[in-house]
Amino acid sequence: MYTVKKAFDIGDKEATLILLKNQKGIELQLLNYGAAIVDILIPDHEGCIESVVLSYENIEDYIKNPPYFGVTVGRTSGRIAGASFQLDGKVYNLGKNFGPNHGHGGPNGFSFQLWDYQVEEVGNQTKVIFTYLSKDMEENYPGNLHTKVTYTLTEENEIFIEYEGKTDRKTLCNLTNHTYFNLSGNYKRKINQQYLRMEADGFLPLDANQIPTGEIAHVEGTPMDFRVLKSIGKDIGADDEQIIMAKGYDHPWILQGCGNQIEMLDKESGRKMTVTTTYPCVVVYTYNYPNDEKLKHGKLGRAHDGICFETQYEPDGIHHGHFHSAILDAGETYYERTTLKFSIV
Repeated sequence: MYTVKKAFDIGDKEATLILLKNQKGIELQLLNYGAAIVDILIPDHEGCIESVVLSYENIEDYIKNPPYFGVTVGRTSGRIAGASFQLDGKVYNLGKNFGPNHGHGGPNGFSFQLWDYQVEEVGNQTKVIFTYLSKDMEENYPGNLHTKVTYTLTEENEIFIEYEGKTDRKTLCNLTNHTYFNLSGNYKRKINQQYLRMEADGFLPLDANQIPTGEIAHVEGTPMDFRVLKSIGKDIGADDEQIIMAKGYDHPWILQGCGNQIEMLDKESGRKMTVTTTYPCVVVYTYNYPNDEKLKHGKLGRAHDGICFETQYEPDGIHHGHFHSAILDAGETYYERTTLKFSIV
């Protein structure tokens, strides 16, 4: 079942909050501004239903949203070195909004647009379909890109996120979701006290501007090794060049194995989240640069209050021939999918 209500006004248009709920009490709150996840409410092992994602106390704060809470990121997620790329011999210069680089689609990227939407109920599933037309040369990307992001809530406590795109001209497309998770419930504990496992042997080291160097490094013997369930906080303050530079984790891992699995666990509440994806890579970001954001439940945002799993193609792949380039050509269909499954252990 679902309900719809006004969130706030954007000029002469209205941003809408859509609330989905299944029979087991899980609630998914979506916003058509940024095609965003605003909240996810799930029970713990005692049946207490609480929030497991970082959310603003004031819904209007999603208009600016410097940390990108919950939003769909595009046309490209991650950074593009030097804020430029070349397609078919032509150079496209993008806005520099992450130092000398272009990041997360630019200052007026998909995260800061009002999307159209429709709600569909099919059997025991409810889905919200967001659509957005990014016009030719928007943020200086070529081509009219028709984008669709579909969220589906199931009775099996799953959330499907499907990304689709079609263009009339060769362009770049690399979409992700930027939700910050904290399974303790209403942010009672930092993610440092929660656990993570990832099916990933390799990660991408970053240079001083946090751009992948092009190397794929093995996780063995580094703070990046999450092949066995490990406390997120165990190595988050390690004396390691990559950790020090990013003030925590903000790195791409190369996923492998059946379904590209990621598992996050809060042992005290018993909440577990399993992430599977068709993407080859995930950027894991541990909210290293908070700015006292006013969160729900009377909290102010602090470092390591949440963690993002930004499933995507390798960032800056257009500049590295052995990475996915994120090039989408006219006549091709972009389709990727990420699933979040919640359970109690």
